[in-house]
Amino acid sequence: MAQKRSRLVTKLLVVVLAIIVVMTLVQSFVIIQSVRKTTGTSYEEECKALTNVYVDLLSSKIQEYKNLLQVYTNADIVKTGDPKAIVDWLQSHAEIRSNEFDYVAFVDLEGNFDSDIMTHTTVPDRSYYIDIIKNGMDETMDNPVASKVSGKFVVHICKAAKVNGRTIGFFTGIVTLEKLENIIKGIKIGKSGYATLMSGEHSVIATSDDSTAKQETTDAVNESIAGGTMVEAVMKAVATGEIGGVWDRTSEGKRCYLTFKTIAGTPSWLFMFSIEEDQVYAASNTVVKLMVIVASVYIIVMLFVIGFLVTASLKPLEIVRNTIGGIAHGDADLTQRIVLRHANKNEIGDVVDGFNQFSDKLQQIIKSLKDSKIELVNAGRALNESTEETESSITQIISTIETMAGNIGNQSQSVSQTAGAVNEIASNIESLNHMIAAQATSVTQASAAVEEMIGNINSVDASVSKMAGAFEDLEKKAITGVQKQDDVNQLIKTVEAESQTLQEANAVISSIAEQTNLLAMNAAIEAAHAGEAGKGFSVVADEIRKLSETSSQQSKTIGEQLQKISSTIQGIVQASLQAGKAFEDVSFGINGTNSLVQEIKNAMIEQGEGSKQISLALNNMNDSTSEVRTASMEMSEGNKAILQEIKLLQDTTINMKQGMEEMGVGAKKINETGASLSVLSEKVESSILKIGQQIDQFKV
Repeated sequence: MAQKRSRLVTKLLVVVLAIIVVMTLVQSFVIIQSVRKTTGTSYEEECKALTNVYVDLLSSKIQEYKNLLQVYTNADIVKTGDPKAIVDWLQSHAEIRSNEFDYVAFVDLEGNFDSDIMTHTTVPDRSYYIDIIKNGMDETMDNPVASKVSGKFVVHICKAAKVNGRTIGFFTGIVTLEKLENIIKGIKIGKSGYATLMSGEHSVIATSDDSTAKQETTDAVNESIAGGTMVEAVMKAVATGEIGGVWDRTSEGKRCYLTFKTIAGTPSWLFMFSIEEDQVYAASNTVVKLMVIVASVYIIVMLFVIGFLVTASLKPLEIVRNTIGGIAHGDADLTQRIVLRHANKNEIGDVVDGFNQFSDKLQQIIKSLKDSKIELVNAGRALNESTEETESSITQIISTIETMAGNIGNQSQSVSQTAGAVNEIASNIESLNHMIAAQATSVTQASAAVEEMIGNINSVDASVSKMAGAFEDLEKKAITGVQKQDDVNQLIKTVEAESQTLQEANAVISSIAEQTNLLAMNAAIEAAHAGEAGKGFSVVADEIRKLSETSSQQSKTIGEQLQKISSTIQGIVQASLQAGKAFEDVSFGINGTNSLVQEIKNAMIEQGEGSKQISLALNNMNDSTSEVRTASMEMSEGNKAILQEIKLLQDTTINMKQGMEEMGVGAKKINETGASLSVLSEKVESSILKIGQQIDQFKV
């Protein structure tokens, strides 16, 4: 019990400690965040305020430089408008130059640069020359550049020299970077807060950070701007002239706060303040450390106080523990009660009062149980005897149920066999109905087909008759064709003979023409011998010769044509002979085909008679099929009635069988329950005895 109590106290202390720690941490977190936010905001405002102050200071300094040049621009020598005279005057009055300038120079319209230290150069490429001479500005200054005179990095403060509103040149005061660095180096905030002056070209002019070279600072700032962390804020500051602020990281990765603002009167110079995060939140970090120490002390003190209070509050439970232990391990004296030395009007006192009331109630219950113990023993014995008699009766009931179940099973098997046989008969009748229906359909279709075939046979017979008549006409025409072809052949032969006669006559004409030609030649020769007397005869002989040559040519042409005609006639003769032979073959084929058509006609007549007999037989078969189908349908209806009765008998048998099985299962369960009840009654009797022994141990 002591172990359990200390564990309870430990759990309470752990829970309370966890709650205190969580609440303390939350409270500390809220306070720290509030302090950090307030501190950060305060530092940001202070940095912006300091930035404004120093920007105004630098603007005033730049304006002071420009005002110092008025001594030169307002000099009487300027009114002459003579650059050479102005340079001479400048070099002879070097003592009036302010200590703020390294030297002062005058630049004319051509860019000649003459200083009061007797140096000369040209500067038409410099930005300040372009601003005043080219762009017509009155005042300007440039970013730091290497001086063409001294080689140092300097800044040129320029102011135009005018005569009657016309610029004749300008004076420029040269300020070394050391002057600006002396101003910036003295500006610091705490340990890590430093100032930086940057040119419009993002190069560092001066910085108060002693640990970083100017080039490293330039690289770091350019990296931040190129990386986009400052670009928007810087662009806004340049465009509006307002102060800007942004959190950024240094090249070492430290987080810092930057403020910046453009300086009026400069080519977009920026004055920047940079303070590391550690310095900004130094005060809040100190507060955090103090809060951690205070919270630790607070938790330890609270732990001791709560431990003492919990231990003191749980001490009355020892009395409860001892009293309950005495009841549990002693002689079970229910007359004992818990009595506290000091009345506790709290939850523990309520627990003690509740336990005493429970003990009173338990004492009364145990008294009643002792009084009822004997009655329970007698009832247990009677229950045991009744259970044994019930178990015997249930055994006889189970035997009877099993016998009836066997008989019903045999009856069910017989009914099932009968139902199977009737179902098989019904199936056969159904199959017979299907076959009869199929046969009736087939007979009907066959009858229709035969009727259609008879019609087709009649149609074919008519077509064959027409074909036979056509073949007879065709045979007659073929015979006439053969005769006509013979007549044509005779005429062709006559033409061939006459063609031969023409060829012979043409040969005679050709011979006469040749002889006439010879005679003409001889006459010409003779006419030549006769001289002038034979000239007339010579003309006649020449004409005769020409006529003879023409006749010879025509005879030759006629001979060639007659030769072609003879060849054609020979071809016609051959074709005519082949046509005659073809006509004879056609006539012979038509004769044979006519015989076949006659045979087909006779066969179709016989087939028509047979088809009529088949149609008659099919009609008789269709009538018989209708009668068989009617009888089969009557058998099917009767069989259905038998099946319904058998199904009813089968269902009744199955219900009886299921009922007997359920009765058997119920009887077995009753038997098992009776056996269990018998065992339970024995256990109850034994338990009653044991309970009686246990109850007898209580002192009431």
